[in-house]
Amino acid sequence: MRTTLIALSILFIISIDYSWASVKIKHSGFKLLGKIPEPSDIVFDSINNHYFIVSDHGYLFECDSSFDVIRRATETGLDFEGIDIVDSFIYVSDETPREIYKYRRSDLSLVQKYHVSWGGAINRAFESISFNYTKKCFVLIAQQPAVIVEYDTNFKEIGKYKFPDARNISGARWHNSKLYLLSSMDAAIFECDPLTYNVKAVFSINVLNPEGLTFDENDRIKIVSDDTRRVYYFNHLPTIVQ
Repeated sequence: MRTTLIALSILFIISIDYSWASVKIKHSGFKLLGKIPEPSDIVFDSINNHYFIVSDHGYLFECDSSFDVIRRATETGLDFEGIDIVDSFIYVSDETPREIYKYRRSDLSLVQKYHVSWGGAINRAFESISFNYTKKCFVLIAQQPAVIVEYDTNFKEIGKYKFPDARNISGARWHNSKLYLLSSMDAAIFECDPLTYNVKAVFSINVLNPEGLTFDENDRIKIVSDDTRRVYYFNHLPTIVQ
């Protein structure tokens, strides 16, 4: 019986289809974010080459291209985890109360709050938010187990997908017609198809507890880590030929 179980286990491992390519990339440096407690996500603003960063403490910051804080939103939350920019507004995911904050991009004033549907433990809700421009919907991802949930522009749920390829998801970012998901437990970036969310490539990174990622105007990557209070710099993702 033992021999049979071993043989079946080997057969199962061989039969798994790892259809994506995987490569390692290393950061080229970092900067301490001394004035931002526990940075949990970051997004690049292409209009003025600034960055918006949210904190686990419920703060929204705007930083210049050197990551010096310019201003902070007056309206705060409880547990900000994800951020994205869509048109003239900034959308922030507050994990604990299951709320989305909509800020005006120009002055960081709060425009509206939405309650989103999700059960489970307090710290097992949405760690990320991104807009899927292919499907014209918001994407929020529960961190563990990873579940991708689609919402319309009024944050009514319209779709749900399991994401079994990562142990957790801590960040998400749309870039060059693809959705990139970040896993803190796997220390990896997953490049995904925007229609199916199937993984196309995996990039392992040398960052402790990566929480959020973004791409700048030159396609270079910035990743924040809440534990180290740092933003790490990466060059372009390598092109993978499969």
